[in-house]
Amino acid sequence: MPHNEPKSLKVNLALALASLGVVFGDIGTSILYTFQECFYGGHPVGVDHDNVMGIASLIIWSLLLIVTVKYVWIMMVAENKGEGGILSLLSLVPMPLRYNAAGTLALASLLGVAGAALLFGDGIITPAISVLSAMEGLQLANPAYERFVMPGTIVILLILFSIQRTGTGRIGKYFGVIVLVWFAVAAMLGIRHIVEMPSVLKAFNPRYATHFFEHEGFSGIKVLGSVVLAVTGGEALYADMGHFGRKPIRISWHWIVLPALVLNYLGQAALILKRPETSHLPFYSMIDDRGVLFYALVGLATMATIIASQALITGAYSLTQQAIRIGIFPRLKIIHTSEDLEGRVYIPFMNWFLAIACIATVLVFQKSSRLAAAYGLAVTGTMLMTSLVFFFVAHYRWKWELWKVIPLVTVMALLDAAFLYANLLKIPDGGYLPLIIGGVFFYAMVIWQYGRAQLSKFYRERSKTMDNFFEEIECKHTRRIPGCLVVLASNENKVPPVLARLVDSMHVIHENVVLVTVTTEDVPYVKVDERVRVTDLVHNVSRVIMRYGFMETIDVPEVLSRCHFSHMRGFPKDQATYLLGRETFIINGDSVLERIRQALFGSMSRNTASASDYFNLPANQVLELGAQLAV
Repeated sequence: MPHNEPKSLKVNLALALASLGVVFGDIGTSILYTFQECFYGGHPVGVDHDNVMGIASLIIWSLLLIVTVKYVWIMMVAENKGEGGILSLLSLVPMPLRYNAAGTLALASLLGVAGAALLFGDGIITPAISVLSAMEGLQLANPAYERFVMPGTIVILLILFSIQRTGTGRIGKYFGVIVLVWFAVAAMLGIRHIVEMPSVLKAFNPRYATHFFEHEGFSGIKVLGSVVLAVTGGEALYADMGHFGRKPIRISWHWIVLPALVLNYLGQAALILKRPETSHLPFYSMIDDRGVLFYALVGLATMATIIASQALITGAYSLTQQAIRIGIFPRLKIIHTSEDLEGRVYIPFMNWFLAIACIATVLVFQKSSRLAAAYGLAVTGTMLMTSLVFFFVAHYRWKWELWKVIPLVTVMALLDAAFLYANLLKIPDGGYLPLIIGGVFFYAMVIWQYGRAQLSKFYRERSKTMDNFFEEIECKHTRRIPGCLVVLASNENKVPPVLARLVDSMHVIHENVVLVTVTTEDVPYVKVDERVRVTDLVHNVSRVIMRYGFMETIDVPEVLSRCHFSHMRGFPKDQATYLLGRETFIINGDSVLERIRQALFGSMSRNTASASDYFNLPANQVLELGAQLAV
């Protein structure tokens, strides 16, 4: 469903409510730990009036400048047919700026891939810190409950990842309502304490933020590594734009989310000013009752963090699917959990990788305060990469003049860089975790794309032209056998190497041959009437070009069944044979580094999901021919 089409007010309000449970869960649960990390994190400052007001001012202006101005008003304009996110943004960059002459990744693509790789690290840390911070509220009610915090967190995470296979469609419709209640409660808690100390509203004056830096010096810069926790959901807000549309997200942000967050942060500041001893857990200290109301708040916080985690998990699936479709990630098995919604997918490998990594992270760090040191680095890195890729889109795609683009991108990049620098200081305390995760994903994606580019070049240089192939069939009197053979071809102008091998080795070719080339366009969805183009060649051979968007699922048999061929009465969907090639790569590099690269690419190739699954081919109708290659 294209989300850039005009919608009625009623539809926009309904989408705005639904977006609360998907888009704003991450940024909405940051109120659980952001303020306390400024005073008890890796680089704490003293709890005094100037510092409390300064941090409150920093949080407010970070929400206004980073989330509101950068993401809600600037980045959400950079949409690709309604879709957002760093890979969607990258697809807007003109092709010559994405790939070098050799087909490898150019600077713009490397920046986009780096940002995407760091998001995988964020997808591991966010569920862990969100659920853990919610469960830690129990120990405030009764210190004896502390021993249940870690086991309870692990159980919740296990259940969360275990139910992904069946999808969350049935309960997902309630997510928006639950998160709406969460924001309402957060706002009311904040208002209560603001009323008792209205002077805290002076934190809207940015002078308190600048005075904080003047007073704390370099320590003030370090605190930005904790302040950034308040805005880590900005990138997710942009990435989820395709699910709901720009206008509903803006409605939710301006009328519900931003006011609730600001009120709660100001309420926490007022509470700490009145009772400095509450600075170690200010959110849960906002309610005095330690009875039913307190446990209800812990329960609501736990539900909100589970919903936030679910949104990050779903986002990781979507990011993986996009990366696969644009050719920078190995094929993985993708299962659709909804018959009605295209974007609802489940990727088993990614699900259990995230599950194991999340639980391992909880076991290693044990407390949200320790885990917060690892949090923020990944998302601030992605924020900076997004700003830099935006430059390529604005200048080279939209043709904005440099005098407009450079000041805008410079301001955005400087803000991002300041937060990134503060988070780099946390590397010894745990910031190494997202760097390692992001580095592994970045290296794997670059190697995969480079290997596929080299493989494509290898085949392109050695593949026969269609004219030469037809001449050989005639000269060698190749026998035609009954049936229809479908051959997947990466190059629409050459003969697929696997078909040439079949004819050379078996000296036969089917009576009807369909050469299928599937291309991924730089748009999320392709219109049905623009999906396919059929060209009938000679000797009962047809060429079919299928076009898909990077958010769509490929189904070759279904599309072929709707095609018309001059040499066949309809496509024999249940009788056709699908010919695929499978390569085994020989390691023959001259240097150790090259051999490592070849070994990694070969390992990823062996462990990718089968082409039959990727193209949705019936397994009992697939014929595979193998080949050993030294690329």
